[in-house]
Amino acid sequence: MEHIEIRSVSAGDAEFLFQLMNEPTVMKALNEVPTEKRDWEEAVSAWSEDADEEGYIVLRSGQPAGWFAVNGLLADDHTAFLKMAVLLPAYQGKHIGRYVITKIKENLQSRGILSIALFTNQSNLKAQKCYAKCGFKVIDTLTEEMSDHTIADRYKMACQI
Repeated sequence: MEHIEIRSVSAGDAEFLFQLMNEPTVMKALNEVPTEKRDWEEAVSAWSEDADEEGYIVLRSGQPAGWFAVNGLLADDHTAFLKMAVLLPAYQGKHIGRYVITKIKENLQSRGILSIALFTNQSNLKAQKCYAKCGFKVIDTLTEEMSDHTIADRYKMACQI
């Protein structure tokens, strides 16, 4: 995809992650609560020490557009989890998410990961459409208390890679 770059999260990305995850429409869609910049500085530092997870900053024309992250990289069953897939609202609906997920799946497959799973709100139809186009299928339904203390009906989706 033209003008899209995917790179690993680094210490300098804490400010972008803070802004992204405190953006009102993002917080609402993900049932998140406000965070402090310090929280993101600590998280980025912890991720750099954790071989079981990776985070990626998505850039469009050199500007940060989103954050994707996976964990479960060391799982015995070779199933990773897409724990975060979020783009700023201005970049949604432009096939960027599908492109990034495809690249992440290719990267994971080259490292011996056999499948990838994720959780999404049943009400997040735009995300589900993207995930389905990337080969994910609903494998379970659940109800979960979210960070903002709302109760959300969720899907667990998975695909082989």
